[in-house]
Amino acid sequence: MQQTWIPSQPGSPTPRHGAGGNSQPFARLLKIVYILYSVEAGIFLLWLPWMSFWDTNYLTYAYPQILPVITNSFFKGGVLGLGIVNLMIGIHEVVHFKKLAKGPFHR
Repeated sequence: MQQTWIPSQPGSPTPRHGAGGNSQPFARLLKIVYILYSVEAGIFLLWLPWMSFWDTNYLTYAYPQILPVITNSFFKGGVLGLGIVNLMIGIHEVVHFKKLAKGPFHR
């Protein structure tokens, strides 16, 4: 079945796409949740490897063979690096949050 596109007349209302009508508030909410998640995960990954909980938790008691791996400074640095990446993603999204209001294809 072929669909034909007919341009609207000047002054006539343009049709909305999607069943929910305007999805702009929902997109903003999703963006805010994503920003909060990125920043929270980043702070958590920066903080956790250097706390005493990192060395003494259920996994280290249940599987003592992983203790040398997770207490290695290089491994902790890798987790810290993931935290930095998450924080940078959150900051990038905050800086570019206004572009969402203009639309995804606006330059």
